[in-house]
Amino acid sequence: MIGDDDAAYKGGSYLFVQKYIHNLSAWKALSTEQQEKVIGRYKSNDVEMSDDVKPANAHIALANVGDDFKIVRDNMPFGNISTNEMGTYFIAYASTFSTVEKMLNNMFIGSPAGNYDRILDFSTPKTGSLFFVPTFNMLDELSSE
Repeated sequence: MIGDDDAAYKGGSYLFVQKYIHNLSAWKALSTEQQEKVIGRYKSNDVEMSDDVKPANAHIALANVGDDFKIVRDNMPFGNISTNEMGTYFIAYASTFSTVEKMLNNMFIGSPAGNYDRILDFSTPKTGSLFFVPTFNMLDELSSE
């Protein structure tokens, strides 16, 4: 939720949505071990690799923005067989857009710069939208005006 830093919108949230298209042929060409290193998790048990094993450009190494930045996020796979389009919809809620911006900078620019998220070799962002989600009280106030 948005806090005291933006009092007029306190309690609301920023909502960020992105659509990614996957190159499944390229992904399937990787060995299981290579796929695990791209993501940073073991496929057999979904356990995150330890920091000494996980590559610095693994998806979860760069998409994780740390405890100081609060974010609720999820992914939903989708597919359109008629167009052979397979991918993921990503959604995130945060109290500041700077949280999402940090995650995107880590992924696309890298941390450090040049160490971009390896998943982008297999997934291409096609859309991105930012919305404001008001509280019920804000909506009530707008409807009474």
